Amino acid sequence: MAVKLNTKKSKSLTFDELNAYKVAYGGAMGAKELTYFVGLPAFLLGLFSFLLLYNGWVTGVCSVIGAIYGWRTLLPRVTIKRYEQEAFNQRNKFLNNITQVLTDDNQTVLMALDKVKIRADGEFREDLKRFHAMLIGADDTGVRDAVIWFAEQYEDDVIFVQYLEQLETSMIEGKTNVETLKDIKSYHNDIRKKQALYEAAKQGHLRDMRQLVIITAILIIALAVSFGFTTYLRVFARSIFGYISAGLYLTIMTVFFRQFLGYYFDDSVMEIRK
Repeated sequence: MAVKLNTKKSKSLTFDELNAYKVAYGGAMGAKELTYFVGLPAFLLGLFSFLLLYNGWVTGVCSVIGAIYGWRTLLPRVTIKRYEQEAFNQRNKFLNNITQVLTDDNQTVLMALDKVKIRADGEFREDLKRFHAMLIGADDTGVRDAVIWFAEQYEDDVIFVQYLEQLETSMIEGKTNVETLKDIKSYHNDIRKKQALYEAAKQGHLRDMRQLVIITAILIIALAVSFGFTTYLRVFARSIFGYISAGLYLTIMTVFFRQFLGYYFDDSVMEIRK
């Protein structure tokens, strides 16, 4: 089972920790992720600095700064975001599957868990298998301990924890309240739909951001062409005024970009907490 990390704690993550997130619901961290989320910031910052000043040293320094930002900030946030989304989807899938099985009065919670655990994936599947194993032959205390352990793995998802508590009651009392389980499952489904709509809205803003980057690059090129390359170099790119202006512009764009990413990765409005 992949090592669980605290996704709510802000800290620098090692490559092994990032890889653990990636492996939990997919393959290992590969060249594709590194190229895109580390190489892209390096390329963009280097590109804009080059278009403004046509200075190889400045371009190199800006590219290194972009790569460091991608490695220390962008790659971890993207990796954790995808991990949390897939973990939530797995829990939602589990609630729907087990509720459907338990509509059959002949199915006990233990029997239902045995059926649905093979439908889960990744880290959640391993946790579910362990949870099922802990329940086999358990008395009431053992059932409570198993539920407590499983709930602690996903304690941020309050609706999921409430569902587990209902399963605990069903196992101890020997009677399943299917209607209550359906209500909790439906609420979890509603949360998932709202999260999907919220994510779609953010993807729309991301497309706008990409268009802004392209338009800005075109405007800079058009400015250089309109003045003539030689004149642009002499009047702007090789002057103190040009370096100060380019520095201010890159600083403003960097701050704007960071604020946008802060919004893009902020899912606190959709958190399910007590």
